Amino acid sequence: MKIIGIETEGAGTNNQMRGVILEGYKNRSTEMTLPVTKQELLKAEDGRLLHPKNFSDITEFESAVQQAVTLYLQRESAPKYVILPVDHAALADENKQVDILSGAVKKAFAHHGHSVKTMALASNLYDYQNVDLIHVGKHLLSDADEKKLATSPQLKARVVETLGVPGNLSWLRINAEANGPQKKNIIDKYRGKKNVLFSLGGKTENGAIKFTLKDAERLFKSALALKAQGYNVIFTNSPRTPNDVTDFLYEKCKTFHMDFFNSKKIATTEEEKNNFRIYTGKHNAEFVEQAAAVGNIYPAILSLFEPNRENKNKGFVINTHDSFSYTSDAAALGIPSVVYTGNTIDNSRFDCYKLFHICAAKGYVIDLEDAIQQTLARKEVKTNPMDNVAKQLVLAMEKSVDTNKREKSQAREYY
Repeated sequence: MKIIGIETEGAGTNNQMRGVILEGYKNRSTEMTLPVTKQELLKAEDGRLLHPKNFSDITEFESAVQQAVTLYLQRESAPKYVILPVDHAALADENKQVDILSGAVKKAFAHHGHSVKTMALASNLYDYQNVDLIHVGKHLLSDADEKKLATSPQLKARVVETLGVPGNLSWLRINAEANGPQKKNIIDKYRGKKNVLFSLGGKTENGAIKFTLKDAERLFKSALALKAQGYNVIFTNSPRTPNDVTDFLYEKCKTFHMDFFNSKKIATTEEEKNNFRIYTGKHNAEFVEQAAAVGNIYPAILSLFEPNRENKNKGFVINTHDSFSYTSDAAALGIPSVVYTGNTIDNSRFDCYKLFHICAAKGYVIDLEDAIQQTLARKEVKTNPMDNVAKQLVLAMEKSVDTNKREKSQAREYY
C-alpha cells in the first residue's frame, strides 16, 4: 500500500511517519531503490510546513496544500493513505487544525481525480469529521475516553489502538549504518563488550515536560555507577535536549572518558539560535567537526544491542521518560529497554506516566534504578520485545481500503 505523510517540525514524528510508509512498501508489488525519501513527507513549495497556523488564512493554506499535492503527483502516483501528524504540545486547538488539514488534503487529491484516506497519527481521542482512521496510543486514553469508546461504536470503528509508536528502524538499516565508512571504526571498538547507551529526550516548548541540569546530574551519577561495573557508557542527545544539559553531559563525558555524540543541528543564523531544538552553546566547533566526521550515530550504535549476536545480553539502552518514541524503537527491536523517570512532567501529559506503567507491567521496559540494582546483583537486564506498531497501522489501513471496495461493489450490485 502506498502511504505518504505531512512533514512536521519534530524529527521523531517524521520518523514515525516514515516507519509507517516503509511498512506499507512491504506489501507493494513494485519495489523502489529508496522506499523512504523526504519527498514522501509533503510540505509547501516555499518550505513552510503544511499546518494552518503557518498561513495567513484558510484560502492561502488550501492553495499551498493544492500546490504541494500537484507537485507530488507530477513525479509520483497517488497514495491510498496520507498520515497526518498531531502536535501534543498544542492540543487545545490542534484537533481542529488536523481536521482542516485532512479536508484540504482530500480536496487537493480529488482535484486531480484521486480519492485518498487519512489517518491522524498518535492522536488523542477526538471525533474528527474529515479523518478516516484515528491512531490512539492506549496511554492517551483517559477514563472518560474509555467510556466514550464503549458507547460510541461508530467512533470506535475508526480508532486504531496501539501501545507505543511506529518507528523507521530495522536491523537491516542499523547494521548497514554500523558498517558504513564513517561509523565502523567507532562501533568496532565496542564490539563484544558490555555497553550502555543513554538516549536523551528533552523538554517541550510549552513547558509541560522539563529536562534540567538536575536530571543531567542524576543521569551522569547512574552512568558512573554503570562504568564502575565495567560498562562502556555512550550518550546521545536529541533535538529536544536542552543546550545546557548537552553542554554539561558532553563535558562530563570528556572528563570521565565516555563518548558523547551530538544529534542536534548546529545553529548558523540568529533565528536558529532562538530555536531550542537547534544547538548553540559552548561546543559549536567540536560538534561541527563531529558531525562532519560521524554524522548521526544513533542507528549505528543500536547494532551493539542486537539479539542473537555475539554481543547478546551485554548491555541495554536507557531512554528518558518523556521520549517514548526512542524507547519504542529499542523495545520493538527486542533491545533491553530502560527508562529514566525522574524528569518533571505535569498532569497535562499524564500519557507519559500511563505509558511507562503499562509497558513496565508487560515487561517491555524497566526503571533505571531497578536496572542498576540488577547489574549490581550481577543479573542481566532483560525486557520483552514490543509489538510492531507500524505493521498494526498498515494492516488497519488495508482493512479500511478493502472494506470501502466491498461497500462500493455491493452498492453497484444493488443498483
